[in-house]
Amino acid sequence: MNLAESLGFVPQKTERAVRAINVGKLIPNPANFYHIGSLDELKASILEDGGVRQNLIVEPKGDGTYIIISGHRRYQAVKELLADGADVEADLPCEIEPDHAKAERLLIRANSAARILTPWEEVLQAQRADEIITRQRQEGAIFETKRQAMQTLLHKSSGTIGRLCAIYNNLIVDLQQKMKDGKLGVSVAYEICQLRPEEQQGLLDVQNKFDIEEISLADVRHYKDMNGIGNKPADDPRQTTIMDFIDDTPAAPEEKPEVVQPRAVSNRDPEVVEPLSEKVEPKNGNDDEWDARKQVLEEHRIVYNSVMNEKRKLDATVSRYNRDVITEFRMIDDMQQIAVTIYHELDHLRVLANKIQNDTY
Repeated sequence: MNLAESLGFVPQKTERAVRAINVGKLIPNPANFYHIGSLDELKASILEDGGVRQNLIVEPKGDGTYIIISGHRRYQAVKELLADGADVEADLPCEIEPDHAKAERLLIRANSAARILTPWEEVLQAQRADEIITRQRQEGAIFETKRQAMQTLLHKSSGTIGRLCAIYNNLIVDLQQKMKDGKLGVSVAYEICQLRPEEQQGLLDVQNKFDIEEISLADVRHYKDMNGIGNKPADDPRQTTIMDFIDDTPAAPEEKPEVVQPRAVSNRDPEVVEPLSEKVEPKNGNDDEWDARKQVLEEHRIVYNSVMNEKRKLDATVSRYNRDVITEFRMIDDMQQIAVTIYHELDHLRVLANKIQNDTY
């Protein structure tokens, strides 16, 4: 039984093409962010076993080369052994996975099940899984809900996945570097990412002043107490929101485009649309209900403005391409990144709009 089958990724009766492929025709996956680590024990094992015994899993590129899905450490170990002049076979046993959608998920699934990840790898893995599943649900490659797909792929609860993505989106760059360096764990990073960026920087400055390498939960809570910082900044409720991307809404079937009747020309700029939060009149109620309503309305305003800002970025990117400032490939890459942000923000905006429309605070 191969790795993909043992993980339940494909039916065990599925036949896969297996062939020996020269190490020179294998290409490390550019989407692979997992740390290779020390290869000394693996190289010794390969020499003792007379070569690589476990199949790699690869995806054909169509030009005679193959992208590695699973087996980066084995590939790198053999390359180093060959460079050292060791008597080891340069042709590696590889299973061919022609389905790109499956290959993308398998890269994450194999690593999440078969190795201990660093905190930063967990964060990147959750963010990458979010991007993949979002796109593949839109393309119709998978049909289960996003919550189910994320939990299955990462072997984690939705709450854990939400915290990891909140860290990716909210933790400042210098503190992300601490995670990369192994100086900041997930629990502490999540506690910190609920702070405003300037408060996060203030915490880091204090730690650096006293040469404290690793930040603990006690350090964070002491800093918050000393500076009178609450858990939820009132002026930026979106900052502390665990990603709303973990929804239970199945991928919607493709709908026929709505026929829009032409309307009279107006002097008003058609792109200037008032956010729903500015159209809603406050309703009578007690102070607690009004405070909750105000927070949702303010959150709606922030997210709405964020969507509009990302839309302007899209327009600016197209303009830069039309003016030959950037290449087509750069335009595509930039627009994909912006589109991912817009997709998340629109998901969030839909939830808030429903709360405002239905008066559920």
